[in-house]
Amino acid sequence: MALPSAGLTFERPTGYVIPLIRAGMLGGEREGRPRGEAPEVAVLSDCYQQFDYEGLQRLVMDVAGAAAEATTMLAEMSPLNQVQILQEFAAQHTVEAAFESSRNGGVVWGYIPAMLRPMFQPEVRPTMDEVLFEIDEKYGFATSMDFIVALANYTGAVIRHMAQATGRTIEDTVQLLEGRAKAGWAELDAYDTREYMNR
Repeated sequence: MALPSAGLTFERPTGYVIPLIRAGMLGGEREGRPRGEAPEVAVLSDCYQQFDYEGLQRLVMDVAGAAAEATTMLAEMSPLNQVQILQEFAAQHTVEAAFESSRNGGVVWGYIPAMLRPMFQPEVRPTMDEVLFEIDEKYGFATSMDFIVALANYTGAVIRHMAQATGRTIEDTVQLLEGRAKAGWAELDAYDTREYMNR
């Protein structure tokens, strides 16, 4: 089966982060579509076709960086800090999973707090790499792809919440997040030795 395509091309995997988050926010356009035709799957597919597995390894870190920055932005307008927000998210996920909510995205949603927590508490275990390794080992490549989508969808949900709370448009909030996430992406660039960095 051919993978869907969103027709996107970027010089680096990082370019796919914001389109992936935007695609995940197109909930209303997803009704009645098979999962494989979801817009965020098409964006992931474009990244995979251009950069292969290495591109997805970088993309998941870039999306996690955006998700962590969105969590920080939410903490700035909330009485909760980032770790408390992740704890609230984890508790909500547990309740939804218990009732098999169709929105819980399967097993991968439960890994989001574990993936993001080291960005706020560097000493905690598991590390981000350990989280990714466990998902890949336990569930395989398809679920690792699902996890990238789940991180993007989490970020989109935070963006929606912030837009409602501040009166900003969703697009303005996305652009604000993108501007703030760039510093973290540049840090990843500094340590990234994969071939696409030389293009």
